[in-house]
Amino acid sequence: MPRRRRGHPSPAPADALRFGGRYEDLRDDRLAHTLVREDAAVEREELSPHERISCHVHRRWAHECISSPAHVIAVTGHRWCRSCEAEASVAVDEVSGAVSVVCTRCRTIPDTAATRQILRTCRASLAVALDGRRACAAQQVRAA
Repeated sequence: MPRRRRGHPSPAPADALRFGGRYEDLRDDRLAHTLVREDAAVEREELSPHERISCHVHRRWAHECISSPAHVIAVTGHRWCRSCEAEASVAVDEVSGAVSVVCTRCRTIPDTAATRQILRTCRASLAVALDGRRACAAQQVRAA
């Protein structure tokens, strides 16, 4: 398991043993720890897989891979326009923090709980990832 960075909680030791091996090669400690903690929370049914800010399939922050076809779930309405029965696209602007979901066919925003959940999750994922990058940059400045 990657080493712990100050100010970011490590996963519980049992969770690190059970889930950590899958993520030990990741360079981003914050991402690896989040993946382990969320894997364990989903397994214990304490967290919905749709509320994760990390993606265990792509081993990335949710906002970085939400545009993958693997994240289209027509049954729940995730990245799906029910009125058009078409895929919705997600755009994430890492500079401004803006996240948008738009139907690829009718060009409207699907007004569903699933779309609102995608927006919340991507914004939270983006915030944690950016905070980690800032902390890393600050640490590099201090070391120089």
